[in-house]
Amino acid sequence: TDMMFYVTEEGPETNRVVLRGRLDVAGCEVAETPFSAAVGSVGRHAMLDVSGLDFVGSLGLRMLITVARALQRRERVMVIFGAQPAGLEVFETVSLDQMIPVFATEAEARAHLGL
Repeated sequence: TDMMFYVTEEGPETNRVVLRGRLDVAGCEVAETPFSAAVGSVGRHAMLDVSGLDFVGSLGLRMLITVARALQRRERVMVIFGAQPAGLEVFETVSLDQMIPVFATEAEARAHLGL
């Protein structure tokens, strides 16, 4: 599956970002620059729906962490929700939740952001 994402506004300070496909080498080549521009440099919180991600590789993790750090510099937060079991296992293996809050459900992600 090709990598794609789309962004919608959720309230005045937050974007909802839906990711679909594979965050592998090819997916990151396609998505990294537009994702960084659309999510990392807009000064809005980012709530990532990763339920449609079929695969997350090391480059995909790096992309997410890089954008999360860019948001932190702007005093904004990235949260992730909806990971499939394989993705959740990858996130736990690398302790992603120490850098980006990871939630099972959208409700928990929204509550974390005060939505």
